[in-house]
Amino acid sequence: MSKDFFENYIRKIVNGDSFEKEKVEDKIAPKPNASVINSTRSEVYDLAINNGNVIIPGIGIFKTNVGIKNGIIATITNTLLSANQIIDARDKYVSPGVIDPHVHLGLFAPFEEEVVTETKAALAGGVTTLGCYFASKDSHFNTFPGITEKIEALSNTDIIPHLIINNDVQKQEINDYVSRFFVTSFKLYMNGVPGIMPDVDDAYILDVFEKIKKNDKKCIVCVHAENRDIVRRATAMIKEEMADMARLTDWSRTHPEMAEEEAAMRISYLAKKTEVDIYLVHISSADAIKSLRGIKQSNKFVNIETTSPYLSLNNKSTRSNIIKMEPPIRSAMDVEELWTGIIDGTIDTVGTDNVTMTVGEKNLSSTNIWNVMPGYPATETHLPVLLNEGVVKRSIPIEKIIEKVTKRPAEIFGVYPRKGSMMIGSDADITIIDLNKAKVINAGTLHSRSDFSIYEGKTLQGWPVTTIKSGKIVYDNDRFTGEKAKCNYLKR
Repeated sequence: MSKDFFENYIRKIVNGDSFEKEKVEDKIAPKPNASVINSTRSEVYDLAINNGNVIIPGIGIFKTNVGIKNGIIATITNTLLSANQIIDARDKYVSPGVIDPHVHLGLFAPFEEEVVTETKAALAGGVTTLGCYFASKDSHFNTFPGITEKIEALSNTDIIPHLIINNDVQKQEINDYVSRFFVTSFKLYMNGVPGIMPDVDDAYILDVFEKIKKNDKKCIVCVHAENRDIVRRATAMIKEEMADMARLTDWSRTHPEMAEEEAAMRISYLAKKTEVDIYLVHISSADAIKSLRGIKQSNKFVNIETTSPYLSLNNKSTRSNIIKMEPPIRSAMDVEELWTGIIDGTIDTVGTDNVTMTVGEKNLSSTNIWNVMPGYPATETHLPVLLNEGVVKRSIPIEKIIEKVTKRPAEIFGVYPRKGSMMIGSDADITIIDLNKAKVINAGTLHSRSDFSIYEGKTLQGWPVTTIKSGKIVYDNDRFTGEKAKCNYLKR
């Protein structure tokens, strides 16, 4: 799929010119619906979005109109469209539905509860697909089939499943997960979470890489990159030095930038030597980004994610333990280097690392930071935070931000162009954005089961005003419409 083809294709259709149907079907549409592709502009569509500034990720912004039929994008044209429902998107941006590639569901409440509440919250934030990590104490064959049933029955978004691999049974079964579950993304923890998630050593990592290389499908390994020994040493030193007087800035010191930088460099080296694609989750530090910037110039196997909280908060943003996270929220200087990584392309995607919990579950009543759980809800505020911090404050072009939360995660995780695209034949998952809309964050008006927000009281400018899932308007003007689209776990 060449960029030149896409650019010429878009220019033709927005100018009302003819285009080659075969090329559209072959190069753009994933298993295209022929009846949709053959739609003419004179017919009535299920839904039309007229007069919008349509963001085609990786190509640009076009003032044009979008027609939707049978849950699929059926046309993009300069001609105003007729439809059973019409949205006038004048002065607004029309984007593919946002993909949050990194969330955790079911950690502090049953999965069947959070797959409902947190996917509804996602829709309110313009997010239509979640990349969700799933852990199991033994074989995923004992747990994952039940999870997929709950996704199909209860979820309000599509879900890209990533399976965590942390024991020998799972390691041996990796290729069975690919063939039986159609899962192609897996996660390893170079530094685990004590008492919750074990970490793995380099030998284990190489075993996993070897397994994946034997598979016919293209797979990717997501990696929590921190040097566990450096983290443990630093944590012991800070505990001895500060004891119960430790504060948020001390917590930052328990996970030194050196630990993240070294692990990112080491796993990148292993990926290059073995020719296995990796995805570095939640990179948080300036030092890691600076090293990875050079590494990516000669290492095509490395993909990098940061998160919207790391791009918007620093360890002096609040004196509260509310933003305790692992890796930690760092300094203002780290924030700016992460934004530089967004601008220059070092960073490929932005997720949230959403961990839904309540004030009680996080144990925020404790003044002792060692007793406070890491994590916070962030999916519903994900897009507004990026728009506010990136577009409004730093004047970064909106299309650059949108590409990193639509096209790039879709490409990396094997669901493009079905997802993350505004092309004919793509799923009609669409977010309409009002860049002038400002709202004050109040956890009580958000839709997560959590009862707090790390942005409480903060004004964010730039909000999704309409969310369309599979061609249905599911959220509009700050309320759910009552429509529900069929949602799936995305097989790859």
